Amino acid sequence: MKLQPLKIPAGWLVDWNLLTETDPTEDTIHEFTGSSLLLISSHTRLKAIDVSWRPEGDINGAYQLQVICLLPKFNSKTNTLDYEGIWENPELEFSTKNRLELVDKLNYLLFTLKPFTDTRILLKPGIVDEPNEAIRQELLANGLTEEILEKILASNHKKLQELILDHEAVSYAEVEKLSQNGATKGVKNKAKQLLNSKRFRNLKSETSSEFEKAKLISAITNKMEAVLTELQQLKPEKEFTLTTYEPNGYWSFHWKSTKLWKTEHFLKEWFAVSLYGDSDAFSLSGHHSIKDIFEQLEDRHFLYKEKSTETLFKMIDVIEKQTKEAILKAIDQQFDPSF
Repeated sequence: MKLQPLKIPAGWLVDWNLLTETDPTEDTIHEFTGSSLLLISSHTRLKAIDVSWRPEGDINGAYQLQVICLLPKFNSKTNTLDYEGIWENPELEFSTKNRLELVDKLNYLLFTLKPFTDTRILLKPGIVDEPNEAIRQELLANGLTEEILEKILASNHKKLQELILDHEAVSYAEVEKLSQNGATKGVKNKAKQLLNSKRFRNLKSETSSEFEKAKLISAITNKMEAVLTELQQLKPEKEFTLTTYEPNGYWSFHWKSTKLWKTEHFLKEWFAVSLYGDSDAFSLSGHHSIKDIFEQLEDRHFLYKEKSTETLFKMIDVIEKQTKEAILKAIDQQFDPSF
């Protein structure tokens, strides 16, 4: 029995070879039995090439070639690494009845196969970090859910946090959090680079703008509540109340009115402050409204058009003062009931 010559480059090891130069015939088919005719492996590439004949000993069969990825596993008895094949998921499969075609394929693969990357989370070579690897497997199976995100952030594990940054579903807020609180300097730097990437660059300005708007609205709410407290102290008989709609940027002061217009019923009076606009410029207005059963009038007291959040922040004390003065003026304001 003469074995088939092969061009085996450095880095590959022949585990066994029963592949002969013989083509299958009725007289030689007995040589084409066994689970494997040839197994060649490379521990540096974490790859193995297996050749068999299927069905075994059947003249009508064919050569079956598989490229199998290998996973290192530490053997505590020998203090060395064993290599387990991922046989259920071959990287490549090839079938032919032609021996020379098989040889050409083998020689080509031996020189061109790229190394396999073991993506498992390891404590050291061949020893799996079971808790963190379980989180990684959960991420692969279910995607970046809120529960998995919390687990990864709590793990403070570099590789898991890098997987978040590589995930297509990661949000701007999550990347920003890792840029500040990442497990390592490398994670923080990777997150910062991602924030400045084309993918997140536009989101950065939008998110920042929304954050500044939210801060401004909160500041205005605080000032309006301060105005309410002063008004209640100055004129308790008016029974002032404040209605706040922060999502809409709207604050409305209501009080007990003793004014009459076209009916015998007292008017409804209120003073509203409104913030509106887009991320580039906002406008803020204050207006006094009166309402009878059938009609309504409105008198604007101040208006600031197309101002930045920064400018409005600087004006916040002025806005507070103007609101208070406008309401006191509105309370005492008289008008012609016959209008």
